[in-house]
Amino acid sequence: MKRIYFYLITGLVFGFLSCDDKTLDPISPSGGKPGTVTEVEAISAPGGAIITYRVPGDKDILQVKAVYSLTTGRQYEVSASFYENSLTVTGFNDTLEHEALLYAINRAQELSDPVPVRFIPEESSLSKTAKTVNIISCFGGANFSWINEDEAPLVFELLSQNSQGELQTTRILQSELDSASVNLRGYASVPQKFALVISDNWGNTSGAIYPEEGTVTPIQENKLDKSIMTFLKLESDQPWNLWGAKEEYMIDDDVSTFGHTDYSALPAPFTLDLGKSTKLSRMLLFQWLFNNKYYGHGNPRRFEVYGRTEEPSPNSNWNEWTKIMDCELIKPSGLTGNSVTNEDLIYAEKGHEFDFPLDLEPVRYLRFNVLGNNWEGQTYTHITELTFYGIYVEE
Repeated sequence: MKRIYFYLITGLVFGFLSCDDKTLDPISPSGGKPGTVTEVEAISAPGGAIITYRVPGDKDILQVKAVYSLTTGRQYEVSASFYENSLTVTGFNDTLEHEALLYAINRAQELSDPVPVRFIPEESSLSKTAKTVNIISCFGGANFSWINEDEAPLVFELLSQNSQGELQTTRILQSELDSASVNLRGYASVPQKFALVISDNWGNTSGAIYPEEGTVTPIQENKLDKSIMTFLKLESDQPWNLWGAKEEYMIDDDVSTFGHTDYSALPAPFTLDLGKSTKLSRMLLFQWLFNNKYYGHGNPRRFEVYGRTEEPSPNSNWNEWTKIMDCELIKPSGLTGNSVTNEDLIYAEKGHEFDFPLDLEPVRYLRFNVLGNNWEGQTYTHITELTFYGIYVEE
């Protein structure tokens, strides 16, 4: 039996050795070195250039590529199919003259002779955004704002001072929004160091950007006293006392109680007297945990906030109110439908936070208008708790 195994293995070995050697040749046969691109022009663009050209007339041309190096020394390639007559080189963070080499490539993966093209990039999106950064005091910390005119994908690293007085990364954001305003909170009302570093996908960085004065002093922030708050009954306000609920449950610091409207009650306005004229900083809205689930049932999704300083008239004329902001409850995960992540659940448990504009004048009365299109399309809505922060401007 051992001899049979030996002959079998030996036969397999000789069989493999007798096979022809395989080589990794191009799928398509060589048609010779392709011709070069012609009529090359470069149009400056933010952080690079748009390069136009005429593709050579060879029948087997597959694509055109540009090879270039950034000031950092890193080399990049970008390509376009033979159907196109342009490509974009980008990633530069200066306005110096640069060069890219253009190659035509055939189906046998053969390259043409390089055609150089020189260009001067326009100011990069990173550089333009960095110039717009503003870091100022806000309630309990610092407010970081910027304008990303080109809506470029950028990374924003927010830094704050640790107990040793050193700057450390506190939060990192990736954003393509045309503008943003972000707060870092939880700091004592003494001069603090803050900074912002912006970077892009090509390894360019702005370096640390500091407040104009070097430091900022956070504005003292307090949780507002709910014992002096009351609900007003304006004519078009919806009742929030259905199904065992009460309006005052929305300000009782108990997330097991709630306010609840009737069916067909959306939009659902209600009006709150804060008890004193207040410079508001932020508010928290807590969802009702129904059947062990957030982001469902009648939990609100979008609502409007209005304010005024003087007591409103009973007829609740909306012209008496100044709109403060539009709000939307958003899952941090970005998931749609009933799907949620642990991050979404933790966020809901802590309350959805909404910042009032820094330039908002003091108000005493707030009017909320909970809109339709909630999480599950219900015609009713409910809120577990509302919590407000700021400082009173009258005693």
